[in-house]
Amino acid sequence: MVEIDPRIQERRIEIIRAKGKRRLRVLLLVVLLALLSIAGVLLSKSSLLDVDEVVVVGAGTELEELIVVVANIPNSKPILEVDTKAISARIKEIPNIKDVKVSRSFGGKVTISVTLRKPSVLLSNLGQWLLVDLEGRVLERVAELPSDLKYPIVESNYEDLKIGEWVPDQALFAIDLAANLPPVLLADISFVSSGDGIELMLFGEGKILFGDYVALESKILAASTILEQVDLADLIHIDVRTPDKPVLCRSTECSYDSY
Repeated sequence: MVEIDPRIQERRIEIIRAKGKRRLRVLLLVVLLALLSIAGVLLSKSSLLDVDEVVVVGAGTELEELIVVVANIPNSKPILEVDTKAISARIKEIPNIKDVKVSRSFGGKVTISVTLRKPSVLLSNLGQWLLVDLEGRVLERVAELPSDLKYPIVESNYEDLKIGEWVPDQALFAIDLAANLPPVLLADISFVSSGDGIELMLFGEGKILFGDYVALESKILAASTILEQVDLADLIHIDVRTPDKPVLCRSTECSYDSY
């Protein structure tokens, strides 16, 4: 029998021991990771990380209560299971809400920060008064024409227009125009009529034929200049659809169907 050199034998034993230690370290690491995972799951399910408080920022009391109801976050819900995207999507369905940010903290607090939509015009639509924002979303219904009117009026005829819905695209130009009319022009405007072409109806009598969105600033300037400098008695219409050649009509002979 061949004897093994003691040095070689000792080296083999060292290698075997090293392999054993590596296996032990791997096993301990696996066990540690498993224990940490179990601890994490147990911690996430424990009352220490439950939702304790829902805070709404950026809304009044009445709207705040509605937001909390729509968010539907139970106090006993684990904070890590709060679906911020789903909650934001639900809250954005509220007509007055423009933007939402939902954040969580490990102290058990969920914060809902909202940005509100602001009415831009009062839409007169088939006998209803509707507050609409600049993007065309219907925010709320008004029972009657307010005595202290704060918004320009846009007239339209769209069927089945409900709160929270969006006005048709063709009405957006009229809304944008009405909301951004300069004071000198707005003071003489009773309402803006939307349709294939925009008409600005004047108080008393007459109207301004505005047309489409082309050369908007020039049309506003032409209309403002005429209203400031011309006697409007017996006015039928002012046509600024070609703003560098505006036409003032006082006679039925120059009057015609606008569109």
